[in-house]
Amino acid sequence: MGKFAFPPTQAVPAFSNTFPHIFEDENVPCLIPAAIDQDPYFRMTRDVAQKLKYNKPASIYASFFPAMQGFKTKMSSSSATSAVLVTDTPKMVKEKINKHCKSGGQETAELQRELGADLEADVPYQYLRFFMEDDAQYEEIGRKYAKGELMTGEVKAILIEEL
Repeated sequence: MGKFAFPPTQAVPAFSNTFPHIFEDENVPCLIPAAIDQDPYFRMTRDVAQKLKYNKPASIYASFFPAMQGFKTKMSSSSATSAVLVTDTPKMVKEKINKHCKSGGQETAELQRELGADLEADVPYQYLRFFMEDDAQYEEIGRKYAKGELMTGEVKAILIEEL
């Protein structure tokens, strides 16, 4: 039964009459911010909206934040170390980044200087993409980190300061 009930539950925010306390008009066009995993539900919603006499909703897709343990893991509220939360204290942020944030750096400082970091696998660097306002500074950090001119601890320190 859940397989039949879940898609309509995901679709509900696509219609303005779901939020009568916000929208006075029953049929206001909606823009849905969504993650790509929700796309099938909003495609289904677009397909049936006009049959239900609603405007077709539009979607805008956002990038996922990687879990702190890396891109192949999932953020979860049941794991206190999978994400930095807005309720975390500065001390907690520092501890989470330093102890639990997966690095794309090498195993030793010597190898890091020689080979540089894998920016695609490095979670602290990817977090900086979301939080650092200065794009030129972000690109410079990436260039230096990939060449081995910056160490993992230095990039984590930059991220801690940004957060």
